Amino acid sequence: MAVTVIVASSFPSSQHLISTSSSSCPHRASKARTPLLQSSRGSIATSSSSSFVGEKLFLAGGVNQSRRECSLWRNLIFVPPKAVSELSDSEAFLDSPTGEVVGYAFSEPRHTSAARKYDRHPQNVDLPPVLSKKKKKPYSIPIHKVLRSARIDKKLAHMGVEKHLEPPKNGLLVPELIPVAYQTLESWKVLIEGLAQLLTVVPVYGCRECPEVYVGSTGHLIQDCSGPQNVKRRSRHVWVRGTINDVLIPTEAYHLFDPFGHRIKHETRFNYERIPAVVELCIQAGVELPQYPSRRRSIPVRMLGKKVIDRGGFVEEPKPCRSQDAMALLSEIDTYAVLNGQFMSPPADTRKAAERTLKAYSTVRSGVRQLMKKYTVKACGYCSEVHVGPWGHNAKLCGAFKHQWRDGKHGWQDATIDEVIPPNFVWHLKDPQGPPPSGALKRFYGKAPAVVEVCVQAGAEIPDAYRPMMRLDIVVPEAEEAKLVA
Repeated sequence: MAVTVIVASSFPSSQHLISTSSSSCPHRASKARTPLLQSSRGSIATSSSSSFVGEKLFLAGGVNQSRRECSLWRNLIFVPPKAVSELSDSEAFLDSPTGEVVGYAFSEPRHTSAARKYDRHPQNVDLPPVLSKKKKKPYSIPIHKVLRSARIDKKLAHMGVEKHLEPPKNGLLVPELIPVAYQTLESWKVLIEGLAQLLTVVPVYGCRECPEVYVGSTGHLIQDCSGPQNVKRRSRHVWVRGTINDVLIPTEAYHLFDPFGHRIKHETRFNYERIPAVVELCIQAGVELPQYPSRRRSIPVRMLGKKVIDRGGFVEEPKPCRSQDAMALLSEIDTYAVLNGQFMSPPADTRKAAERTLKAYSTVRSGVRQLMKKYTVKACGYCSEVHVGPWGHNAKLCGAFKHQWRDGKHGWQDATIDEVIPPNFVWHLKDPQGPPPSGALKRFYGKAPAVVEVCVQAGAEIPDAYRPMMRLDIVVPEAEEAKLVA
C-alpha cells in the first residue's frame, strides 16, 4: 500500500480548506493539527493554510471530489504508510516556505500479475490474416522512421561526415552472437532430421493447385482453394501426399563471400549458390563452413551516406571445398536429401522425437530473431524472395504484382521473422482421428504452424505461445448445433 502526498506551491485566497467539521479554516499561525477526510478507501490530510483550494480528485486513494481550475500542483511524493503519522504531525514541514502538504490518500495494491499473464498468453487470438497479392506487404519499420533516417544520412553526407557504423553494420562480427549462430545452425539440423522422421508417422497432405496444407489422415473439407480453375471445382482442394517442404517452407538466399563486395546482377546470378536463408544468416554471423567460405574483416568498412568509400579492396573468392564430408554436411542443412528419396526410419520413441523437434524449432526462431536484431536481412515487399546482406540484389526475378512496372526488380524492405521462417499455418483439430474439418464449422477451429501441428499430433505437449491461436477452449458443435450458435 502506498500513500500519495500532494504538495502545492501557490494557492488563491478565495477558496476554503477541506475540513471534517466546518468550512472555516484556522489561521496558519495557530499551527493546528492536520484535519483528515475519512472515506471507505482512504484518508486525505490537509494543511492548515487558510488560502488553499482543498477540493481535488485523488486518483491514488480513489476519493472522488470535484476539480477546480485555480489549484497549482507542483509534484507528487509517495511515502510509506509508516511515515504518514509523522508527516501529518510535522509542523516544521507545514511551516516550510518551499511547500505545504495538501493531502495524502492510501492507494490500494494493484493486482497486475493476472493482467500481465493475460497479456502474455491471452485466451484466444485472431487467426493470421491472409495478405492480398495485389498489394505490397506492410513495412516492418514505420516508413516515417525510414525516411527520417535517410534524411539524416543525406545531411551528414552533404556535410562530408562519415556515417558512424557499429558491428556488424561495418563488416565486423559481433562476438556475443557467434555462439547464438552456432546453436541456431545445430538446432536447424535437428529440426530437419526430426521432421523427416516424424513425417513417416504423421500424415501430411497438400493441395496440388494451391499452397494449402493439412496435417491429418485425410484432407479437410473446407472449400477455400484459390488455385487455377477453382470455380469449376467449387473451391475444393485436390489433395496429394505432402513432403517436408510443405511443412518447413524452404526460403533460400544467395550465398555471398563478401556482403559488402560486388552486388549480384541479373547476368551474374548463376555464379552464386543458393542455400537456406537461416544457414546464410548463421554464416554471416560467424559460423565457419568450408563449403561456404566467408570473408572476415579486421578493419571496419567506411561509408559516406549510401556510398562505401573504404571496403578494404576486393578479394577473390576461394573455391569451396567439395570433399565427401562436405557433401554429407550439405545434406544436413538442407531438405534436399529428404526430397531426394533418402530412406528415413521411424523414430524409436515418437513422443521424445516430437519434443526434441519442437524444442529445436523454438530455438531456431529465437536464434534467428536475435541475429536479425543486428544483422540486416532484406525481403521483397511483393514476393517471397529473401536476401541476407546490407542491401538487396539486382536479379530481375520478381513476378508478383505489377512486376512489369519495376522491370522484374524486387521491392526490398526490412524482413521479419515470418519471412525468413514462414510458419505456414494449418487448421488444428483436437481429435486427429475424428472427422475432418468442414466449412460449416470453420469459425470454431483454430490454427497452428505446420511444424507445431506435426509435433503435437506426434505426442508433444502444446506450447503456451500457440494455445490462444489453437482455440483449445472452444467446443466444436455438431453441424445442426452450429445453426443455433449466435
